[in-house]
Amino acid sequence: MAGVAGFGALEECLESPNQITLNHRLESVKILPPPPEGTEAELWGYVTAQGVSLAEINEPFRQRIFCMAVTSADNLDQGRPSSWSGELDQLAAGVDSNRDIRRLFVVSAGNCDLEVRDKYPNAQLSSSVQDPAQAWNVLTVGAYTELDTLTDPSIVNCRVLAPKQGLSPFTSTSVNWDDQWPIKPDIVLEGGNLVVDETGAALECEDLSILSTSHRFHDYGYFSFINETSAATAQAAWCAAQILAEYPDFWPETIRALMVHSTRWPEQLKAQFMKEDTKTAYKRLLRICGYGVPDLKRAL
Repeated sequence: MAGVAGFGALEECLESPNQITLNHRLESVKILPPPPEGTEAELWGYVTAQGVSLAEINEPFRQRIFCMAVTSADNLDQGRPSSWSGELDQLAAGVDSNRDIRRLFVVSAGNCDLEVRDKYPNAQLSSSVQDPAQAWNVLTVGAYTELDTLTDPSIVNCRVLAPKQGLSPFTSTSVNWDDQWPIKPDIVLEGGNLVVDETGAALECEDLSILSTSHRFHDYGYFSFINETSAATAQAAWCAAQILAEYPDFWPETIRALMVHSTRWPEQLKAQFMKEDTKTAYKRLLRICGYGVPDLKRAL
């Protein structure tokens, strides 16, 4: 995630003959204890708030975008507020203290269950966006994919699962939520694709994943691959950072609005889930992929 949030599209950086200028930096705060320890669910919001405070106390005048790809996979909330999502709503709105600090949180929608991803796209439509991504005030990121080309000669007798510009097999949606809950995800970005082998099993591969930096370069080299809604969330954080670097005086909610209002639905994504041009069909599309894919140039 750090490689994507730091560099954006790493392939473009590596192919460019020009010097790469970074206009933002990365910080990291741990909110997960080392295994086998755990944190009670009632304290997840509190621990997240403490992580936010730790960063802000360390550098109080630094502008930040909070990128979080940690979710709960129990799928019990179905859009209803939780203590965790409620805490993020308060942190984003700046009502958690007397300082009135608004914040932008970029949160992953959470991933479709590993065992059913091959049941595409029905499994993804029935897989609920996970806690705390139902928070009203955060930018929730789901996944679509542009990746449909296999070049690895070792991959034989396999087919690509999702179509180009279709819903990513990794993502979750809010199709089954009641109308009173927010439309999530807000946006979608590249989350990768899967191949299906002769047995029908859905498998990950490098060709259908996103290139990034390796956190264990001494063992595995400088580069690695990432997918799922974590990758999409890191891309969204990178996009938000470019806007904030260009417009440092903008409020966090303005950055969020620019990203959402720059979106478009790819034609394949519309064709995949819209069988008729009706209000009901658009409502369903919104709960599958939000407002679409953001365009950074448009946002800027």
